[in-house]
Amino acid sequence: MRISFRSRLLLLFISLAGGVLLATLVAVSLATNKQAELTVERELAVSERVLGELLKRRGEQLEQAAQVLADDFGFREAVASGDQATLVSAMVNHGDRIGTQLMALYGVNGQELASTHQLSAGTDFSTLRGVRLIDGELFQLVTVPVRAPDVIAYATLGFVIDDQLADALKQLTNTDLTFFDSQGQQVLASSLAQPLQQELLAVAAQQNLNEWLVENELAGHLSTFNAVELLVSTSRSDATQAFQTLRTQYLGFGLATLLVALVLAIATARYFNQPLARLTQAAEALRRGRYDAPLKLQRQDEFGQLGATFDTMREAIAEREQRIVYQLEHDLLTGLPNRESFYKNLNERLKQQQNGVMLILNIMRFRALNDRLGQSFGDQVLQHVANRLKEVFATDCFVARLASDEFVVLCSHTGENAEEANFAANLEALQRTPWHVGEASYRLEFRAGTVRFPDYGAEVDVLLRRAQLAAQLARSEKQLLATYQQGSDESYLRRLQILQALPDAITNRKLQLHYQPKMDCASGRVIGAEALIRWQHEQLGVIRPDEFIPLAEQSGDILRVTRWVCQAALDQQQYWLEQGIDVQMSVNLSALDLQADDLVDFIANELQERHLVAKKLTLEVTESAVMADLEQAQQRLQELRQLGCKIALDDYGTGYASLAQLKHLPLDKLKLDQSFIRGLDTNESDRIIVQSTLTLAHQLALQTVAEGVEEKSAWQILQSMGCDTLQGYYFSRPMAAAEFEQWLLNEASKFQVESKVSSN
Repeated sequence: MRISFRSRLLLLFISLAGGVLLATLVAVSLATNKQAELTVERELAVSERVLGELLKRRGEQLEQAAQVLADDFGFREAVASGDQATLVSAMVNHGDRIGTQLMALYGVNGQELASTHQLSAGTDFSTLRGVRLIDGELFQLVTVPVRAPDVIAYATLGFVIDDQLADALKQLTNTDLTFFDSQGQQVLASSLAQPLQQELLAVAAQQNLNEWLVENELAGHLSTFNAVELLVSTSRSDATQAFQTLRTQYLGFGLATLLVALVLAIATARYFNQPLARLTQAAEALRRGRYDAPLKLQRQDEFGQLGATFDTMREAIAEREQRIVYQLEHDLLTGLPNRESFYKNLNERLKQQQNGVMLILNIMRFRALNDRLGQSFGDQVLQHVANRLKEVFATDCFVARLASDEFVVLCSHTGENAEEANFAANLEALQRTPWHVGEASYRLEFRAGTVRFPDYGAEVDVLLRRAQLAAQLARSEKQLLATYQQGSDESYLRRLQILQALPDAITNRKLQLHYQPKMDCASGRVIGAEALIRWQHEQLGVIRPDEFIPLAEQSGDILRVTRWVCQAALDQQQYWLEQGIDVQMSVNLSALDLQADDLVDFIANELQERHLVAKKLTLEVTESAVMADLEQAQQRLQELRQLGCKIALDDYGTGYASLAQLKHLPLDKLKLDQSFIRGLDTNESDRIIVQSTLTLAHQLALQTVAEGVEEKSAWQILQSMGCDTLQGYYFSRPMAAAEFEQWLLNEASKFQVESKVSSN
């Protein structure tokens, strides 16, 4: 459970105040309890001293009274003469005057002369004094000698100790006195209530006095006076009442202090929590991306300083956020909005169902310009183009840079063809204007494509693709501007479908191989076959190699295609050898195949696995494949040639291979492109090119292959020029393996006859 700072602060204050109060209360309780015990003990001790002092005073008073009696001449004379009546009269009168309850006169031999109470026999009357139990009553006694002049008798006087004396002492000391005889089970004098007196006798007999005192909340001291027990007791609650009151008052004071502390804690927590709450709210707003609400804590303390620092941080974050957003939505080089901003802007226009035109603009040969003159130069060109586009399309248009040299312009649609005409005029002006970079002046060419929205698409990607298709059309037709027309992206969609279907076709072997025969030019005999790939798709129909091979090269699937073609062609060659058909097998390699490090090992393993001779395999590569990486191609072709394979350069004359490069390539055969062969009988230039190429090839010890032979006249011309091998529709189109075998049985022999006729 989450506890707020304010609640924690309140709990802290209350805990501290409560802890201090509790500790103090415990200390006070311990101190007051101890002091109460001391007070009780002190009261008991004081009561005992008061009792002792009282008994002492009474004893002195009694002794003085007894001495007065003993010194009375008449009394002494009566004692000496034995006048019993006079003795009794004098003792009675004197006892009444001083208030004694016991008077006795004994001779020196212990003979009773006169007495109000019967004393115990054998008592030494000369020492009879103090507290004594006589006839079931408790007396304080004094004894004085009667001299005439020698001791002739002993006079004993005594005050009774009763409940009245105990009550009087209680009034003085606030303690109870109890004289009792535990043996005789008799309370002699006590200020206790009658029930407590009876309980005291019972517990005294059982020696449970301390437990009884605790049960009745009493404190007491027990002492003995001549076989008589004295209990001085007091009520603990009465003795400690002042301390209980003090504790109660302190508890009330503590609760009041705690209440005040609670109020102060609430005020303090609010004092501290209010700025923290505002800081929390400001931080939450900051987290949600709101940077427009200043905190402004009007305080002169650390919280005020923290608030000022927070505001500074908020402003810095807001500035940095704006900078980041700007960088996210703008191209850092040109300052134009980037692809993200373009998507956002066009999506907003499409949501609002606005009509408009999108223009895609590319700089022609920008990469070559960048490579020749450096990236810094290219960056300056892009900046100039961006600035010019912002000037040209400044009104109601959105200009952005998509990538590299590609720019996009969005304009509102106001008329039927106004935007296209305006675009064309602006682009014409851009292209005519010289571009000054540094101290030099350059001219740039542009290609652009336009598409209307939402007429030709309600999605950004669709519109962007169609505008780019229009720009590609402008490049292919060497126009400055082209407009997207309905249905012009069908070829793009077909290419996309081919790319998506190609991996499945390779994996599930939905591709097929057809074989076109290769003929010996001189004899008309079949000497080989070129494996050509074919693809029949369920939905797309027949997919020509010139459609999917370039796509496979772009996607990287060409490596898997080539491996499959090699395996299928070698399987067929092995089968034909087993059937007695011995032909040279030709397979085409791409530029990516030549860059694969494991190509040679793959070819070697496939040949070894089928027990085929490497020289019966011809690997054909185009000029463009070789020139993609000339050094790498030379090394890979050399390795294949060392393996024993024959190497043929296909489509010679259409690529970029120079005579110097041709000299260093490890080649066995040279294939002339069909574009030179088809016009041999009508085009003198083609005949010159073919003748010179054949002569050059033979001088370089290369076999020659002419593809595209479609007429007998072309065969005859090539035969006269000394060409080695022919290939074309005049002999046969590419056929499936079964058709190829049937053609060999039924058709191939007639070309040998024709060759003999031509030679004759």
